[in-house]
Amino acid sequence: MNFKELRIENFKNHKSLLVEFGEVTNIAGRNGAGKSSIGDAVTWALYGTDTMGSKLDPKPIDAEEGTETRVELWIRLDDKDILLGRTQKKTAKYFINEIPMKATEFNELLDEMFDKNLFLSLFNPAYFFTQHWQEQRTQLLQYVKEPLNKEVLAELSEVRQTELEEPLKKHNLDDLEKLHREKAKQGKTNYERAAERVLTLEEQLSKSEEPSFDIEELQKEIKSLHSQRAAIDEESADRQKQIIACNRLEDQIDNLSEQINWQKKVVQAIKDEEIQEACVTCGQPLKEDAITKVKENRQGRFNKEVAKGKELVQKINELKQSLDAMPEPADIDRTKINEIEDKLMDLQMKVKSSGKLKELEQDLKEAKDRKEQLRKEKNDSQSMVDAMKEFRAKRSELMVQKVDDLFTTIKVRLYETLKNGEERATFEIEMDGKPYSKISTAEKIKAGLELIEVLSQQSEIITPTFIDNAESILRFTAPSGQPIVARVKDVDLNIQTISEEVLS
Repeated sequence: MNFKELRIENFKNHKSLLVEFGEVTNIAGRNGAGKSSIGDAVTWALYGTDTMGSKLDPKPIDAEEGTETRVELWIRLDDKDILLGRTQKKTAKYFINEIPMKATEFNELLDEMFDKNLFLSLFNPAYFFTQHWQEQRTQLLQYVKEPLNKEVLAELSEVRQTELEEPLKKHNLDDLEKLHREKAKQGKTNYERAAERVLTLEEQLSKSEEPSFDIEELQKEIKSLHSQRAAIDEESADRQKQIIACNRLEDQIDNLSEQINWQKKVVQAIKDEEIQEACVTCGQPLKEDAITKVKENRQGRFNKEVAKGKELVQKINELKQSLDAMPEPADIDRTKINEIEDKLMDLQMKVKSSGKLKELEQDLKEAKDRKEQLRKEKNDSQSMVDAMKEFRAKRSELMVQKVDDLFTTIKVRLYETLKNGEERATFEIEMDGKPYSKISTAEKIKAGLELIEVLSQQSEIITPTFIDNAESILRFTAPSGQPIVARVKDVDLNIQTISEEVLS
């Protein structure tokens, strides 16, 4: 893009001015003559700002009420001429090729032509450095391709290449770093807990006494005691059976005794019966044969009940003989039982304590194995984090080299190293080892022009460059775009155009 012509009316300290641009345009004049205002008129016509991108009130201080400011900029974009205009009385109005346009239409055309920040950075050597460092960084690096993973890996050791090559195929670097930082953090916590458990178990084991007995002999003794206890339990069961059998016989004897006593009463009652020799109904004496039959009946019943009584007596005698024949139930030795149970308890406690000791030893072994596993996992994740630090550092180094290769006299600081060894993005232009803020005005102009040249090459966009305060620098390399050079001289405002790049 080149400027052909700039028309100014009632803009700052210019009532009316026509600037016809050449391949090089030199502007000279005293302080306050309006040199800088020519640059501001260009950016105001386009964006309503000064060359630093700040909002601008274009009206002259002594302007009368109702005075209209007008700026028209005739540019050639590639092979096409475009006339852009902006006026302002109370509100701004916009023109493209003298056709009134809405603000949105005007701005859309500018956006299609070039990015605002890029234009201001190419037009004013100082503008780029007024942006926040993050905006500076983003603007420059958008044109520089980041080194490929394989390019970075090729610069690392074989060990780091092996660690990172496959994981970087599955995850991007940021996600991979988040993953392993979290693993390393959690791994450290888990390892510390595992180490504490090992210490606790070791302390418990140190306080546990080694068994002073043969566990196999102990088990045999326990088995013997169980056998003795079982034998006693069996004896006790037999004794209980005997007692139950005796009780059953005694119950039967008691029952038979009651039956015998009852039978005696029945026999005695029959024996005491009187023979009635007269009829109970009519009172007439019974015949001899009838009396005989009554006596025979009584005798028959008497004999029957006596026989029954004898049978009961025989049964009770047999039961008594059986009861007498039964052996006396042996008494259970409770003292011996208690001794056996006490000894069993003591031996079982010893076995249990031995088992706890072995269990403690096994727990300690497993805890140590777990601790070692977690240590390895923690170290592996930390190694990956360290590998990614190296990767980022090397990538940054290659990126800085790429950026530095674009410049000749200035260097760009893209990263700073923190106390923990990690990198943090930053951005600062340096010349001769000094930051931009510390260099002279002449050096700032040179740095700005070099930066403009890099931005033009990388973006493939060339615009005019307005070099203000050029009296501060004797010689400089002309930018690729159309130079507009403003110098302080003790003359009235003077504008000259030349066809050769003679800037001194």
